[in-house]
Amino acid sequence: MSMNRILTIVLIAGSALYAQRPGRGVNATPPTPAQIAQRETDRLTRFFNLTGGQPATVLEILTNVETQRQALTPQIQTLRTTLTTAIKANNQSQISSTLLQLSNLQEQEEVIRANAAGQIYATVLNPEQQAQVGNGLGPLMGGGAGPGGRGPGGFGPGRGNRN
Repeated sequence: MSMNRILTIVLIAGSALYAQRPGRGVNATPPTPAQIAQRETDRLTRFFNLTGGQPATVLEILTNVETQRQALTPQIQTLRTTLTTAIKANNQSQISSTLLQLSNLQEQEEVIRANAAGQIYATVLNPEQQAQVGNGLGPLMGGGAGPGGRGPGGFGPGRGNRN
């Protein structure tokens, strides 16, 4: 991947982060891991028509996901600040090394989300609900069943709103 392409991606992501920073909008307080997990559980409950103890089990799994994910947030925020400084200083070696560190943390987030999706699929959903997933993972990884659903961004408020 060329440095220009990486820089373009970083600038677009930075713009999205700036537009969604706390203090803009009605609710300046970011949601807690429990609130994020509850919102996602509600979405999955509607999609799969979860019944009985299924929603409670999903909520437990997703609360754990969000707690783990938010433990990475301070490191990600620090790296984003470092990246901004490196870009403004045109320090290409620091840009490269910071992006590598940042991508490692983002990979950890994706692993956490994918493991939770697998756990929900294998231990919570019955065969009829599993059939609703189809060939992809959309509903389990934060997306819908068809085109236009969120992709592998997964549970939570989205890739651009991780603070």
